[in-house]
Amino acid sequence: MQDITGKTAIITGASSGIGRASALALAEEGVNLVLTARSEDKLAGIAKQCRDLGVQAVYHAGDAREEATAAETVGLAVNTFGGIDILLSNAGIGIAGPFLDSTMETYDVQMDTNVRSSYAFCLHAVPELIKQEESQLIIVSSVTGINGHALEVAYSATKFANRGMAQALNLEFREQGLKVCTLCPSATNTEFQVGAGRTREENDARLMLLPQDVADAVVFVCRQSQGTSRVMEMTLAAMYGN
Repeated sequence: MQDITGKTAIITGASSGIGRASALALAEEGVNLVLTARSEDKLAGIAKQCRDLGVQAVYHAGDAREEATAAETVGLAVNTFGGIDILLSNAGIGIAGPFLDSTMETYDVQMDTNVRSSYAFCLHAVPELIKQEESQLIIVSSVTGINGHALEVAYSATKFANRGMAQALNLEFREQGLKVCTLCPSATNTEFQVGAGRTREENDARLMLLPQDVADAVVFVCRQSQGTSRVMEMTLAAMYGN
């Protein structure tokens, strides 16, 4: 597996959950980081933790649904580090509940956060990624993007869209050295849906992945041997969950 020390990664949704765990895991591998999420206070804290691990880490606070956030984050990466090697498109939201209780507003916020944000970050980052001899794009989907889940109709639709986007980008840019991976974790023990159809008590860690589990997978994907192997899709599930 390749040494990724000194590479530069952008992580969206970096202030908590999978994004935060992935930032720390990549920092431990020597990867410099450009972090983005909405909470500036949380970003400042995680950036400091990453710097304490010996890497450079900067951040841009903004809403991933806005194209300007993607453009400004990519610009920050290029201006600070001269380029981008890895994009982890992780920003997401899930709102659980009966389909007939949903609204077009709950559909829009999930589609914009989960799909529009990935599209915007790819649109601005891919031109920089393909300047490298080899680069890595990881789009976080979900097991709900493989099999739709009841009570998560809109969320399932967004995660199927994430997989389709990744598959199409793979076909378009593989010959330019871009490795594209879709990451499909099962339920993960974060604050992800707490207050949006799930209670904190329903986050049963015995049946769920830990954020670190997904972060370890991110590192594994990024460390694939240069020029020989790539991970196109990875599904992760807890030992005792579904």
